[in-house]
Amino acid sequence: MKKVAGIVGGMGSLSTVDFLKKVVESTYAEKDQDHIRMIVDFNTQVPDRTTALLHNGEDPTPYLVDSVRRLQKAGADFALFVCNTAHAFLEKVQAQVDIPILNLPKLALEKLMETGIKSAWLTGTRGLIASEVYQKAAKELRFDLKIPDPFVQDSVMNVIYSVKAGRLQQAKQIWLEEVEPHLDGYVLLACTELPVVACSERVKLIDLNELWARMIVEMCGGRLK
Repeated sequence: MKKVAGIVGGMGSLSTVDFLKKVVESTYAEKDQDHIRMIVDFNTQVPDRTTALLHNGEDPTPYLVDSVRRLQKAGADFALFVCNTAHAFLEKVQAQVDIPILNLPKLALEKLMETGIKSAWLTGTRGLIASEVYQKAAKELRFDLKIPDPFVQDSVMNVIYSVKAGRLQQAKQIWLEEVEPHLDGYVLLACTELPVVACSERVKLIDLNELWARMIVEMCGGRLK
């Protein structure tokens, strides 16, 4: 029996649309019925995850719990956060809901290691870096994870919040001038805003939105292109 994916989205809005688009584009389909079934809670009211982690902001946990419960009630077999930083709250949320929530950061690193990739830079929010969600998974899997210096991290944050504000050209310029030149090899785009603007002809960008999308298609019984 095919599974139904429950998507906790809205963190941010454009990046959720990007993820859903990549689910559809990753699926081999000749008709509507060949696509997987998804239930989406586009919850734009979840408090900022980085502010909660670093500046004692409002805890997003109750909002995430509410979303997962709504998805469960609607018939989802499992839930996932279309937000890397939200995974810092995964254990607290999982303890309050009945359906499993996917640990997408760990699943992504496992998938990359299966393909022979064992080292990469991590680009994401300050909150994500501080939470060590990826670092813990990398240590467990013996994946070599490299963290940008503070200057580059500040620029990554400027890219992310520019995308959230819809300033895409500005975000792309910051990425090309202040972030991309300081990276090499493989680069994990570990904030769902980053794949919207990140590009490079020199380094190998890993779009986690796309990687997650392909994993979800398989989990729900769809066929990959």
